[in-house]
Amino acid sequence: MIDPMRGVVEWIKQDWHGNPWRFCIEALCWTDSLVCAIILNTTVPDLPWMWLYPLWITGNVAYAWCAWSRGSVGMLATFIMLIGIDTMGLLRLLLR
Repeated sequence: MIDPMRGVVEWIKQDWHGNPWRFCIEALCWTDSLVCAIILNTTVPDLPWMWLYPLWITGNVAYAWCAWSRGSVGMLATFIMLIGIDTMGLLRLLLR
């Protein structure tokens, strides 16, 4: 059990040393996703979309930058797609 944990800890250290700025942003994005999920699950069926959409979109923009800085085309494409979809949802909400 200890050996796999050492591998994970070393991988985290390597990621931190590779780009501390990106590491912190990814940790904040993880927190953003967690907060959005908790808000969503505790407010059903009356979701606070005016809070959730901007929070979620901001997190996806930050994730897109992290994906770009890692050189991950697949992750970058995914987050750009999510930004587009959720921005359209926010605009529909604002224009109704």
